[in-house]
Amino acid sequence: MLSTITSPVFSRITVHYKKDNFRGVGSWREDRPLFRELSQAERAEEVSRHRTIFKVFREAHRVRDFRLELHVTIWGCIGEEPVRILEEAIAEERAENGFNDFLCDPFVDYNPQRSRLSP
Repeated sequence: MLSTITSPVFSRITVHYKKDNFRGVGSWREDRPLFRELSQAERAEEVSRHRTIFKVFREAHRVRDFRLELHVTIWGCIGEEPVRILEEAIAEERAENGFNDFLCDPFVDYNPQRSRLSP
């Protein structure tokens, strides 16, 4: 797909993460918290899962150079932990030279939603 893009201004791929993309982040309900702290094993598995997804972006990058932008949109301060998980996955990937061919490391942005009813 990337090899068919001919526009010279094409320079980034943006991935939007919601609460369903992270273990431990749930829906608001009175009988359970919005965020459940992960055990070390669960956290390591979560980081590994995101690194597996990064493999697709590394393969796409071989076809065409782009900046990878990861946007986390989760209600309130709950999204801070998923941001740390993504940053940890990026750091591990960088340590193993996974993003060596990228001009810059993936960018992680956090947009806390102001309302639980926000999409």
